[in-house]
Amino acid sequence: MSNAAITGKRFLVMRLGAIGDVLRVLPAVRRLRSSCPDATIGWAVEHWAYPMIAANPMIDRFHVLDRRALDAGGLRAVAEVRRLVGEIRACRYDVLLDFHGRAKSGLIGWLTRIPVRIGYARGDASELNHLFTNVHVRLQDRWENRVLRFLDLLAPLGIDTRYDPNEHGLYIDPEIRRAAHSWYEAHDRPELAVYPGTSAQRARERWPAEKWIELLRRMADREVRSVVFWGPEEQELAQRIVAEAGASCLLAPPTTLPEMMAMIGCFRAFVGCDTAAAHMAWMQGIPTGVFIGAKPPRTIAPLEPVPSYVLRADEYYREGVRLGRQPAELVTAVPVAEALEAVGRLLAVGRRSGGGSQAGEWEGRS
Repeated sequence: MSNAAITGKRFLVMRLGAIGDVLRVLPAVRRLRSSCPDATIGWAVEHWAYPMIAANPMIDRFHVLDRRALDAGGLRAVAEVRRLVGEIRACRYDVLLDFHGRAKSGLIGWLTRIPVRIGYARGDASELNHLFTNVHVRLQDRWENRVLRFLDLLAPLGIDTRYDPNEHGLYIDPEIRRAAHSWYEAHDRPELAVYPGTSAQRARERWPAEKWIELLRRMADREVRSVVFWGPEEQELAQRIVAEAGASCLLAPPTTLPEMMAMIGCFRAFVGCDTAAAHMAWMQGIPTGVFIGAKPPRTIAPLEPVPSYVLRADEYYREGVRLGRQPAELVTAVPVAEALEAVGRLLAVGRRSGGGSQAGEWEGRS
């Protein structure tokens, strides 16, 4: 299909997960909404990532895929895909933007019969996704930052794909934001937000608990108070770190995804592993330090002008070795002294700027 003069009034965004990638698609959706203010925009997303964007006023309709049904397999999975596809077909979208770029999203998109299906070219998509799309975007750098990669998918629509740090498209319900600020004030405004965990599948990308404990103790020696955030698979790790790091380190309460994002946005600086929490931080303008493992840092690192620091033991990187075979020492061997220096610098910037700027938040349609 020719890329010339692709137009449409009804767009479907396909980014099923992960939460960090859902966040990083938002600048592209913001640009789409700004460029096509009267368009209908739907979003297909898995149920566990849906709460992150459920209240976002840029989106007219969500199509929520129950991942539990897919994981169950068999007739239950077939029925769930059939339900989702039927729901999407009924909306008669003109253009699909497949930001997910895998076999699952490609097959679902193809089954919807949306006439224009924009995706990444062979070599830039995964799992033969390019076979299911009919307009292809070729990337100059397949490891470019995910935010930039997602913006590139708008090119066939004739939309400007340049990154604007004031257009992140985040949305936090005002009541959730007020509650976060009240919590922050009630706890005497600690300066440093910390996220030491990862999913169980990515546990080898965690910085060791012993190093987190030492870092936070040494930050306490500098009179810096910290709060450790956590998700469902990370509570035990977070509790251990807080218990051993001393009285200046607090455990965050259980939160929803929007609540966590609002709370992180209150702090002077953030440090953590490569998870959605890091993107919650820097996309709100919070100076961010992030531990990055096998992937090229440019893919994950915060974008300027947000102050950031990549924590990685580059001497352990093995040229020509697949990502999954890179050594865990890329993260685990990062010295406490380097993390201490990074956090100190980030806090100094955060103090001068007054913390996060809520950069690029979407306030609603004008």
